[in-house]
Amino acid sequence: MGYPVVLSGQEEDTRGLVVRELSFSGNRAIDDATLRMSVGTSQSSAFARWPVVRSLGLGAKRYFNETEFRRDVFRLLLLYRRSGYREATVDTLVRRTEKDVYLKFLIEEGEPVRVSSLQISGVEGIVDTSDVTSKLPLRTGDPFDLQRLQTSADSVSTIRRDEGFPYPQVFQGFNVDLELRTADISFDVSPGSQATIDSIEVTGTEAIDEEVVRKAMSLRPGDEFSERELYRSQRDLYRLNLFNFVSVGLADSLPPEGSDTTVSLRVRVSEANLHRIRLGGGYGTIDCFRVLGGWTLYNFLGAGRTLDLSAQFSKLGVGEPTDWGLQNSLCPALRDEEPRLLKLNYNVAVSLQEPFFLSRRTSAALTFGAEQYTEFRAYLRQSIGGAFAVTWWTPFEVAITPSYAMGRAKTEADPASFCRFLDVCLIEDTKAFQEPRFRATVGLGIVWDRANSLLNPSRGRRITVDFRHADDFFGSDTLIQFTRGIFEYASYHRVARRSVFAWRLRFGAVGAPRVQLESGEERFIPSEDRMYGGGPNSVRGYAQNELGPLVRVLERVIADPETGKVDSIIRTSASGGDQLILANAEVRFPLPVFSGRMIGAVFVDAGQVVNRGDEIVTLTEIKITPGFGIRLGTALGPIRLDVGYNPYEPRPSPLYEPNLETGELVLVDSNYVPKSRSFLGRLRLHFSVGQAF
Repeated sequence: MGYPVVLSGQEEDTRGLVVRELSFSGNRAIDDATLRMSVGTSQSSAFARWPVVRSLGLGAKRYFNETEFRRDVFRLLLLYRRSGYREATVDTLVRRTEKDVYLKFLIEEGEPVRVSSLQISGVEGIVDTSDVTSKLPLRTGDPFDLQRLQTSADSVSTIRRDEGFPYPQVFQGFNVDLELRTADISFDVSPGSQATIDSIEVTGTEAIDEEVVRKAMSLRPGDEFSERELYRSQRDLYRLNLFNFVSVGLADSLPPEGSDTTVSLRVRVSEANLHRIRLGGGYGTIDCFRVLGGWTLYNFLGAGRTLDLSAQFSKLGVGEPTDWGLQNSLCPALRDEEPRLLKLNYNVAVSLQEPFFLSRRTSAALTFGAEQYTEFRAYLRQSIGGAFAVTWWTPFEVAITPSYAMGRAKTEADPASFCRFLDVCLIEDTKAFQEPRFRATVGLGIVWDRANSLLNPSRGRRITVDFRHADDFFGSDTLIQFTRGIFEYASYHRVARRSVFAWRLRFGAVGAPRVQLESGEERFIPSEDRMYGGGPNSVRGYAQNELGPLVRVLERVIADPETGKVDSIIRTSASGGDQLILANAEVRFPLPVFSGRMIGAVFVDAGQVVNRGDEIVTLTEIKITPGFGIRLGTALGPIRLDVGYNPYEPRPSPLYEPNLETGELVLVDSNYVPKSRSFLGRLRLHFSVGQAF
């Protein structure tokens, strides 16, 4: 059914008409979202448009303005002409009812004027001009977009500013042939004079000493001017978390007169609140309820230092001493958790950070804390100690962090894990592996982060490397010696205006030297340092830690005397592995609810965790699970609900039974396979905060 055409000059009393729909047709070069932002008319919100709910009066209403609507035609024509579509035409269709109006713009884009050649002069001998032209926003073959033309000119001038010329001039030239629909473009760069820094002026500081700002600057008086270093200095100042606003630039917008080849810089800052209190809470499928709090004092004792006190608690409502029985109601994922692992998780820490340790690009942090942590169906760890870490930001903006940590720790794991991997099956003997011991590790972290957001990235890449080594040479107990490394690469790409394709690869391995045990020489890897897979941030078709090796213990057998039915109560624990491979791919796209804050996602996860010494994971062992989810944007990051589907049968594992007389675990079945799951039993529900990667 078509819409009646609004003829030029037609006037009607349109006061009070609600815009129920605003749409576009025929547009291919420019998406609907950009067109909507270019016009003055806007449609009502989703709740005010949907017939099912708009009768309730919900949602914000937008009213029709005839004059503004006609101007929108010219706005769209101007947008298309500036975008290179000189032949574009715009028509309108309007359908009116007694109270509502439905609008549609009919667009015929036509063929655009395209860039046939692009020349740059004035940068010869400095950069490869062909390489520059291939990276400009406007390139050969593109529509002749005036906005991208100006952006390209700014990009060309930046080449000279990075080389020490603060006032270059770029002269644009173009010749358009409308008949052939071609445009020849040229940029002629006049660099001006090369300059050095004469002085640096700092404004806006009150409680913070100016010297803190000057230390963070990568430029000093006498250095050659470089716009690249101005941006780096601005980024480093923001990194201190001391300022809400930072501007680093030239003090004068005009070049100096005469033969003066020096320039002055002006740094303008606005100080942030130097006392910050943070409180938060949440819910997770394996954390139940959790809370966190912290107090941060910036510029502690001057020089930009930071003192941070933090505390966080999870498993509230299920973990002792806050066991309120919520595992039987609000936190059903913990219903079958082993009782000794139902403990309150906590982490209390105090940290002092020195922003300039030995150099302006090196910072240091000293931390003391206490922790109790339970890994789902795996182990309980208690520790107290401290750590010292130094972070060096390389000239390539890669953060390299060597560290040393020392503490006294205790880890409790399922005795069946020791029986499975170390042939230590007497429950009394396994206690020797779970006594408090000194743990000392040296570590190296490397982060190369080019993603545009920490909580919800939509473009860019991120590489992280985490390496840890424990040895008696550094003060670690003989039973806590290992070498562990994890590499991760994540990439984010926009595939539409608000849709994102993200993928990640993660590899990990851990090894340990042979130590002398009562059962002989064995490789013992502490439970907390093994590899685990499955869960909301891993392979989402599996429950937390269920992807890797498992052990099962037959706790008791219950027989119904009336029916004769026998049920076995079997406890499942993750024993972890020494190799991990993980791959994730996910497409995130906006949903038409909650003003675009609701995001949908479809994903495919793949991975495997094995425990096989010197062998490697083979592709035939990789488990692949698809799924879907939704995310709701919040200030703390997206609240995420994912559902993964597991097409595989349960993983076989050893089944043990405790001998109550001898205290020994007896192997009942070396390859026990649980019953097959129903379709609903193959679905895994994960609820958490933040993207999976």
